[in-house]
Amino acid sequence: MPIYVLVCQNGHQFDKYLPLKNYNDPQVCDCGATANRITVPTMVNFDMQNWDSYVSPASGKLITSYKERKRDMIETGCVDYEPSLKEESKRNQQRQEAELDKKIDATVDKLIDQMPSHKREKLENELKYSDLQYTRGNTNG
Repeated sequence: MPIYVLVCQNGHQFDKYLPLKNYNDPQVCDCGATANRITVPTMVNFDMQNWDSYVSPASGKLITSYKERKRDMIETGCVDYEPSLKEESKRNQQRQEAELDKKIDATVDKLIDQMPSHKREKLENELKYSDLQYTRGNTNG
């Protein structure tokens, strides 16, 4: 059933589903005024034009249609850019860095525990009595 755009004598514009058999029937607006059909451009979705084609930075394939673009994005795990993705990416990076720091700390602690006592004492003295400073984490602020 087609959708028609109508405008009444009082200037109200509205859409109406109307079977083809009722095409010539007079239409009435909610305000009670007689309404006439108006012509509006139809929505057309063309495929990608030749000048819009590009080489995918993820796969290196030539993309010449929206269907190819969609398939390429799925195959390469890419998504359309959304501003919220930047914050999500930042949170994921911080989480991964925190997990890596925990693994590094555990490895360092394990290695220090496995050191012979005289080497461990030497390390402690060097850290305690020298200008060396032992810091962990992000030093960039």
